[in-house]
Amino acid sequence: MGSIQSNGLFIPRRVRSSLRETKREVFEYGNGALAHHLLRDAEEMLKDQPNHRTLMACAIIQAIHPTPIRLLASRWEKLHLSTSFPVSLSPRHVSNVLHDTGKNVYWWYDFFSKLMNGSDLLLYDLTAVFTHSEKLVFAERGYNPDHLYYDQISVVMAFSSSDSIPVGMDVFYGSVRDIATIRDFLERLPETKDIGFIFDRGFSSYKLLDDFRKENIHYLVPLKKNSVLFDLRWIRWKDPFLYRERPIRWSVKKTKYGRLYIFEDPVLRGEQDAALLRKLEKSEIDRDTYEEKKQLAGIIGIISDLDKNGIDIYDLYKGRVDVEKAFDAMKNVLEADKTNLQTPESVRGYFFVTFLALRIYFGILKRLREKKLTTKISVEEVLFELSKVVRIVEPNGREYSAKIPKRAMRILELFPEISPMV
Repeated sequence: MGSIQSNGLFIPRRVRSSLRETKREVFEYGNGALAHHLLRDAEEMLKDQPNHRTLMACAIIQAIHPTPIRLLASRWEKLHLSTSFPVSLSPRHVSNVLHDTGKNVYWWYDFFSKLMNGSDLLLYDLTAVFTHSEKLVFAERGYNPDHLYYDQISVVMAFSSSDSIPVGMDVFYGSVRDIATIRDFLERLPETKDIGFIFDRGFSSYKLLDDFRKENIHYLVPLKKNSVLFDLRWIRWKDPFLYRERPIRWSVKKTKYGRLYIFEDPVLRGEQDAALLRKLEKSEIDRDTYEEKKQLAGIIGIISDLDKNGIDIYDLYKGRVDVEKAFDAMKNVLEADKTNLQTPESVRGYFFVTFLALRIYFGILKRLREKKLTTKISVEEVLFELSKVVRIVEPNGREYSAKIPKRAMRILELFPEISPMV
């Protein structure tokens, strides 16, 4: 327990710690270096904005491992990037930065316009994000694709079809309709690019198409099945093409809203016909309705001002899967599917950070696609394995890399621009 000295003073026994400390520091290198590299273009464009370093650091952490605001500083300290990228990530400072970032979104659109390539077609869509905050004025009751009536906010995203990467994001009231968001998005976007938009059926509006034609904005919009333009009597089918081993036949004609492209997918026709038969069997539809809807089973109608071959239009339309993947990554990988933030400004700021994190995610995915490795390696695996590429810093300032595991080395070879010095 200790000892008693001759003067009666008790000295407790000193408990020796079993933990041996070293002056050397070990940092994760590969994951932070790659995330920072993929934001270099954004960093250059944002350098005149106050606290841009805080936004960058938050985005890098969110891409690597989504972390609560109170733990951001601790997570940042594990990265070697923190030794050369000084930034304050205290909870109070981060909260203030998010609020300030969301106060005026108009500079966002100058930033977005710089990210967009000329003559690009943007995949544009909207999703709902739930909130449990009772003070958030953005939160409004509205139906979502799951037919749930909850307090939610609407998040829109513009995704480059040529670069396969997000180029714009904004937040709207939860009850705002899809078409209303695109009008606001266009009003805020500087008229510096000859761009166009690829929508889903939620944006099918003849008034919107008229506006686009007047403003010389390109568009590609799938029609709803009840559209008056869906008249199959005029169809003269052209030679079919193969799309991912599925035969597709097509036709095209001019209308006052642009060219109407009609596609027929026999596999999809069988699936939709089977679904209609199940509804008929359950008495959810009558026989007349079944016969009417059966005529359009497997048929996809797309209206566009573009004069292209059918396979090009179909490929652009199918590219919508990228924006759907972006929303899926935003919700399930970056964990932005719900928010407890209290003010509209903070929510906007948070989703700006999420937008930057998505550019990291899709920057990695783009490289995996180029190497045809998407079926073997995920983005999450890349960042996890690269976290094993570490740098050791001695007290005298000397730096060197620890032994890199075999799998991490193979992944590092996919990104030679971040290979550490010996």
